[in-house]
Amino acid sequence: MNVGNKFQIRLKKEVKSILSQWIGHQRHIYNAKVTEDRYFRKFKKKSLNLVGEQVPVDQKYSHFIGPDTQFLKEVPSQILRNGAYKWMTAYQRFFKGVAKGRPTIQKRFGRQSVMITSELFTFYSIDKSTARIILGTKSSPIGEIEVNLHKEYEMVPNSICVSVHGGKWLVSFSYENEVVVPTEAELLVALQHLSEEQLLEVTAGFDRNVAIPVAASDGTAYDFTEEQKRSLEKVLKGKKKWQKRFARKKKGSANRRKATKRIARYDRKLADIRNDLAHKTSHAIANSDASLLVFENLPVQGMTASAKGTTEKPGKNVRQKAGLNRAILNSCWGRIKEYTKYKGLRKSKLTIFVPAAYSSQECSKCGHTHKDNRPSQALFICQACGFTCNADFNASMVVKKRGVRAVLDNKVCIKVPKKVAFTSRAGTVRTGAGQPAQSPAERVSVGPASKPVRRSRLKQETPTRTAITV
Repeated sequence: MNVGNKFQIRLKKEVKSILSQWIGHQRHIYNAKVTEDRYFRKFKKKSLNLVGEQVPVDQKYSHFIGPDTQFLKEVPSQILRNGAYKWMTAYQRFFKGVAKGRPTIQKRFGRQSVMITSELFTFYSIDKSTARIILGTKSSPIGEIEVNLHKEYEMVPNSICVSVHGGKWLVSFSYENEVVVPTEAELLVALQHLSEEQLLEVTAGFDRNVAIPVAASDGTAYDFTEEQKRSLEKVLKGKKKWQKRFARKKKGSANRRKATKRIARYDRKLADIRNDLAHKTSHAIANSDASLLVFENLPVQGMTASAKGTTEKPGKNVRQKAGLNRAILNSCWGRIKEYTKYKGLRKSKLTIFVPAAYSSQECSKCGHTHKDNRPSQALFICQACGFTCNADFNASMVVKKRGVRAVLDNKVCIKVPKKVAFTSRAGTVRTGAGQPAQSPAERVSVGPASKPVRRSRLKQETPTRTAITV
């Protein structure tokens, strides 16, 4: 099982300056790879095919160091190499269907990070609450970083990620332990052997809403605490104040940079509060007695799209839609879903998603569906049987029943991404992020040995969804 760790760090001003330089240089290589890929793909059909060339998909970066980019030599070569590796990893995620698109340009605003491999750091513990990172090598030491440990870790991997957001510095890393996590297919097969009554006993449905971020079918409501609500209100008020000040500052001035930093701190505080809700909610759900966790399949990205429109076709109710978008994003629907999914797998629990259409208008007792069943946002009154309940909890019970029927009717789909392969110049087939193929079945013919083989990306099939049948 893959285990991730993230700790806050304290570092001196000189080390901050060096790490900021590393972040900028690694981002430069990453963006250069993105620009190069876009250039080759733009002229692929018109020019490259005429000379037999293909779009290069590799980790080369030395050609980006020239007379105009001599500043790249100021940092260790491993930092530049890792920038190309990060681009390659992002591209492989796109090939496998995990990412929604190809790598994009990284901006120098918001959260920034740098990947550091074991050649440039030494990590060791001092006591249960403190650890230390020594940056650099024995011949050219750079500095030390003090790490605040809030939990135990088993091992230190070959690479760490140092990030900064709103003045807060963090170090994160992951490693594989010996714990075996069951697959979604195995859990689904085990659940399909249960009867409908047994499945209803081990299933929990969850409705995500603005008023109550998550309402469970057992009557539990997961929401911000009163302290978090006060903090959110205070942070939003402070952010708005400094945004107004930022708009009045002269471009390039010190006061404008000061306002930018203050806004970034408020953004980081907002992200921390939302992330805290997502982690605590998903932890409570994963530790519940249910073995099947059912969520509505909500298209959050489409639901939070801007309604501004264009000059020719301006949008309607733009300010109201913007307020709704903020409320949806504050409720952390997407993070709660993703966190619950991986935490549930660690507890041998399956998380599935069912259609959300008319779940707020359907009665969980008799199944009658009508828009008049919901006279207000918080109240549900069935026009057929008279069942009365909170609208969010009624919807969660509807979601629970839909999840049970989906499992019994074999309508649960497990996403199975295809493996990605591409050929090197020597004709060796590689998979993943440049690793050798594991079996002869993964090998691809590269043509006659007399003809030089160019590095090319083989056609990738779209990830398929397969239903598991008992």
